[in-house]
Amino acid sequence: MAYILYLMYKVHPSLFGDSQLRLIGSWTADGYKKTGCYNLLCSGFVQVNKEYAFGSVISPANTIGSTSKYITFLKIKQDRSTGHWWLTIQLESIQIGYWPKELFTHLSKGASLIRFGGQTLSPPNKDSPPMGSGRLPKEKYRNSAFMEKLQIIDLEYNEVDVKSKDMKPYKDTNSDCYDLMYHGYEGPVFKQAFLYGGPGGRNCDI
Repeated sequence: MAYILYLMYKVHPSLFGDSQLRLIGSWTADGYKKTGCYNLLCSGFVQVNKEYAFGSVISPANTIGSTSKYITFLKIKQDRSTGHWWLTIQLESIQIGYWPKELFTHLSKGASLIRFGGQTLSPPNKDSPPMGSGRLPKEKYRNSAFMEKLQIIDLEYNEVDVKSKDMKPYKDTNSDCYDLMYHGYEGPVFKQAFLYGGPGGRNCDI
């Protein structure tokens, strides 16, 4: 069984009919065989906030050459008493909603694997779309997309920085299309962070 909770900032034309960056959630309890969907297209996620919701447009988007704009920090945390998986805007502690624990029997006592990263998808025989800012990680923080201050929640429900020894960088595409750069601790500003993304294009599959 593949029990999965995805939280993404993503452009999804087939889902929304446009090319705007939006907040998207997805879940499945069996690898998308019979259960799961995006956002609120099926029963599962329980929305409790009227202002913030899946499908919300992220605006303004970040610009190349500036590190002054950041997308809001989001957090998925299992409630210690109910076992539900809550989605929260971390800086303001605003609760958006939750995935009921009943959806995921395997996730009743936490998760065994957490992934951070980027993902793209294109129709057959079409160019792969850009990921992140559309620039490769070798252009560093000024131009490349990145994720910073990576944290997990431990068995005692404390929020702690990811440990370098627990990170396993993985990429499955042509490095001219997309790439990944992770060096561990990046200093007091970015802390545990990595750069990722690229322009996409043709022949991106390995």
